[in-house]
Amino acid sequence: MPTDKFDAYGEVLPEAARDQREASQSTSAVLSRIGQYVFWLLVILIVSARVIYYPASTAFEVGSATDVKHAIAR
Repeated sequence: MPTDKFDAYGEVLPEAARDQREASQSTSAVLSRIGQYVFWLLVILIVSARVIYYPASTAFEVGSATDVKHAIAR
């Protein structure tokens, strides 16, 4: 268990503060890397699901004028 070293006024000594900063930066770097992997994994899963379950249509379909009247009558 690490113990912090303090000066006479209760402030953390510079070398102890530097060690804490380095530890928090390495933790931050690890969490950042994990977050990036999770993000890209979600992107791949969402795009894959989109490709598998919603295939692209092969032709653009335009309805006729009678379809509009029929839709309005409903």
